[in-house]
Amino acid sequence: MALDLAHRLLAYRFNMSYVPVPVVPEFIDMLKVLYTREEAWIAALMPPAFASAKTIAKLRRKDAGVVDKTLQEMLKKRLLMEYTDRGVQKFSLPPFVPGVAEFQLMTGEITPELVEFTRKFHDAFNAKQNVFLEKLSEMGSSFGRVIPVNESVSSTQHVLAYEDARSIIKDARTFSISHCYCRMAKDVLNEKSCKAPRDICMSFDFAAEFLIRNKIGKEVDCDTMLRKLDLAEKHNLVHVTDNAQSGFSFMCHCCGCCCGFLTSLNVFNLKPPLVMSSWIIEWDVDKCDHCGKCSRACQLGALSWVNKNTLYNEERCIGCGVCVSVCPNGALRLVPRKEWEEPSPTYGDMVMDMMANRLRSGLKLPVKKLPGHKYMARMTNEILRLDKE
Repeated sequence: MALDLAHRLLAYRFNMSYVPVPVVPEFIDMLKVLYTREEAWIAALMPPAFASAKTIAKLRRKDAGVVDKTLQEMLKKRLLMEYTDRGVQKFSLPPFVPGVAEFQLMTGEITPELVEFTRKFHDAFNAKQNVFLEKLSEMGSSFGRVIPVNESVSSTQHVLAYEDARSIIKDARTFSISHCYCRMAKDVLNEKSCKAPRDICMSFDFAAEFLIRNKIGKEVDCDTMLRKLDLAEKHNLVHVTDNAQSGFSFMCHCCGCCCGFLTSLNVFNLKPPLVMSSWIIEWDVDKCDHCGKCSRACQLGALSWVNKNTLYNEERCIGCGVCVSVCPNGALRLVPRKEWEEPSPTYGDMVMDMMANRLRSGLKLPVKKLPGHKYMARMTNEILRLDKE
């Protein structure tokens, strides 16, 4: 049991993130594929904010040069995030999902080690589905939010900038394209997957700069991003970005057969594990000729085709607008949703809101006596204080 201590503490550390994970043997066993024992110790002790090798070395109680060498190896293995602040490189442990797990396959390269990781990750999920899904319910909200396909919204309707995929792209400064983790995982596992493109995962600004520096993503220009967006819409993919109004870090283009967001609804019949757009489908039955095109395009089964008749389940509609773009008769249109969750003002606010939700749901800090977790305790106490104001 003592040999597992570092990896068990790392599992607890990941569980303290705004996106939780279950601290179960299957998850801990999977972490051993990615992290050596020393790497697990360092990651488990890291504070929540970016910190220098010198600061992390103090927490690990080891020489800064030795710790920095390990941190550099961890960066090569895509286990950390980093940036340079006034000449000092600083490191941070991202959530496991989205973060460390996705980084492993976003390069498009497949190695025996990554095959082993992917199999263990999916085996862990399959073995503890109920625990994983229960953990997701602790978030209260989600880091992901649907934005509608541009052409699905009438030109007479006002679209907020943070619900306009093209506006989000055009407002960014730096762009990167990576491979979609979800479709790559299907390929690795030799499971049936769709024909949607793999190299279509978008990142912006700070996130893009990190991915480019560490060769996880490829730097591209704005025009390339817009062409990729057109390609995603050609494949009837659902646009998902940060649940914020500004400071966007990513934009995924999701399918119902591979995407972790959407399969949790399609396979496990959960309510959407991501925030719906502020729009919802309105169906004009009189204009519908029941051709079935919308049901084939819908990634979530909100529209189905039964005995050559179209059926609409409003509860499953996330307002992506994919069906509107394929309807030949104008029988479908997006209209404002009566009740919807307004995004947090910024990316940072989103993280704080999600941590506050987790604390309200009963997040505990069982190992806060360790040096790095004192930082976690201070942070969570501050969030609770702000939440009460």
